Amino acid sequence: MKNRCHAATALIDAYIDRNLSTPTPMSALAVMKEAGLPMDSIRANIKLIISGGQNEPRDAIAGTIWALLTHPDSLDAVRDGHATYADTFSEYARWMAPIGMSPREVAQHDCIDGISFAPGDRVFFMFGSACRDAAHFEKPDQFDVTRNTQAAISFGAGPHFCAGAAAARCIIADIALPLAFEHLNGLHLTGDVPF
Repeated sequence: MKNRCHAATALIDAYIDRNLSTPTPMSALAVMKEAGLPMDSIRANIKLIISGGQNEPRDAIAGTIWALLTHPDSLDAVRDGHATYADTFSEYARWMAPIGMSPREVAQHDCIDGISFAPGDRVFFMFGSACRDAAHFEKPDQFDVTRNTQAAISFGAGPHFCAGAAAARCIIADIALPLAFEHLNGLHLTGDVPF
């Protein structure tokens, strides 16, 4: 398995090398090259884009379907027009954040709630925790497709906002969920259903 992983990353690196001199205009590769990122950062970011473009949407599609099947009142709300698949996906991404946490390096001195941070300290942003913050969401541990999810940071924020958020919403809310529930008649869970 390790050899297959190294072979796959080598193929990605070879693709980057072939396309670096004349990257497709406005592509991620072109933007990073224009910004002057070092090669190791370009390679890491391209691999992150590939990984994030397949893993999180795959998990969110399956997870949102599971959430609707284990919350039939929510599925009824979508079918009755009281909520949309976009509402459902936004709530699922708040309820089960696609990226639970992300490491960061502190850039400047700061003190938050009596805890001091110095440049170079490593911290973790806990997106999953923030998306269930009771100060922003009533009954945050409940799945509610009618909830206003605007305060959620499921896709990050600021310069670290997910570049694929709009594509994910489109793929999941406009394509995958409608296809699953409109064309897979009798879709249901069997056996012991985790909850």
